[in-house]
Amino acid sequence: MFMPDDETAEAIADDTHADEVGPTGEEEVDAALDEKLPFPTARVVRILKENMKKEHQIRSEVKIAANILVGEVLKDIARQMDEEEYFTLSTEHFNKAAKKYREVDLQLKRIENIKKMLEKQRADLEEKIMQIDKAEEWK
Repeated sequence: MFMPDDETAEAIADDTHADEVGPTGEEEVDAALDEKLPFPTARVVRILKENMKKEHQIRSEVKIAANILVGEVLKDIARQMDEEEYFTLSTEHFNKAAKKYREVDLQLKRIENIKKMLEKQRADLEEKIMQIDKAEEWK
């Protein structure tokens, strides 16, 4: 579960005036709060909407949470890159630091495949147990 750092959480707690509805009918994020967020909210919302197949109204707390999450991911990547011994950081260093985020989907697919394999093994074992039970009944 995502948890914002203390500074960001404090900024959000101080500025919860994000209930105003804008011209698009969506809740707007307060300008003062938007300044405290890592990225422009409009850009984050545009990315969210571009990747949604259906039309959705996005609540302000979702916009804020998405913005904070992206900021925290970038902070984590920066910390990982900072551990490199080189002064000049390249795309290779970035990709190494971002690897765990890029491979989440791959890991989820692997987990699903393992679950399917285990379910198949369970069904095979249950069938074997039934065969053994039937063989014991004939004795």
